[in-house]
Amino acid sequence: MAIGQSSEAVDEQAVSDDAFAEMMGIELEADEQTLARPATDDDSLPTREELWAVVKQQSKQLEQQHTHINQLTERVSELEDDQEKATQSRQDLAKNTTEAKDDAEKAREIAKSASATANQLKADIDDSNDETAAAPEVEESSSPLDFFANCTQYKVKQMFSEKNKKNAFRAIVVAKRWDEFATRRADGSGVFWTRADLKEALTAIEGEKPHGTTVTRVWEKLVELGGHDVTEATRQISRRQEKKEIIAMEHEAAERLLESRYVGLDLLETTDEKTITGGVTPVVTRGERSTV
Repeated sequence: MAIGQSSEAVDEQAVSDDAFAEMMGIELEADEQTLARPATDDDSLPTREELWAVVKQQSKQLEQQHTHINQLTERVSELEDDQEKATQSRQDLAKNTTEAKDDAEKAREIAKSASATANQLKADIDDSNDETAAAPEVEESSSPLDFFANCTQYKVKQMFSEKNKKNAFRAIVVAKRWDEFATRRADGSGVFWTRADLKEALTAIEGEKPHGTTVTRVWEKLVELGGHDVTEATRQISRRQEKKEIIAMEHEAAERLLESRYVGLDLLETTDEKTITGGVTPVVTRGERSTV
């Protein structure tokens, strides 16, 4: 026969921690109240599915953050590239300015040689008293473009064979082929080139589409060489159409580019140091605004 109460009965009659604290006038801390409260289903551990859902969510957040970091890194790289290109463009501009000054000086030297050589040739013929001899008529050039376009193109190409002067030779060739690629004015008074015309001409000449920078530099060289033979302007057919930049030339000046009047005069004869040593060179007396 059992003595005393069963363990279940003892547990039922046991005083809880909260009741004991209330009787004794003791206030339990929040953590102690939680520990004192019997466990319920709400306090059970999360299931494996719930843990896996949390892991997937956090993994997705980390992936998004990683993608965002990569985008920021790419943007920083693009900005650095843009800054490097801008710096290179400034350096190229400064270099081109220096080259233009050097080319202008060479053009002036050619002009000086022209007068001296032509006069010397005439004097030699006069001194010989040979009635059958006659000095070749050397017509003045209206611009450096007019001069170089009428020389033997092989020698002109040699003169501009250096890498940083190829755009000047390209400009000369484009100008000579105005009949193919320039746009004719409706009234027949002249022709003009748009940037699209220039790009088409360079594509035909080079056999491949030119870089935008090449088009710009050939455009600038055509203006520089053309002097007063060419004019920069804008053209607009209607108010709805955007204005287009053009390089215009009168028809008479364009025709002069095709005369070949200096071919065979042994022009532009130079040494390895690019110094004029012989030949006959006409003087450029008009179009002094621009030089090579």
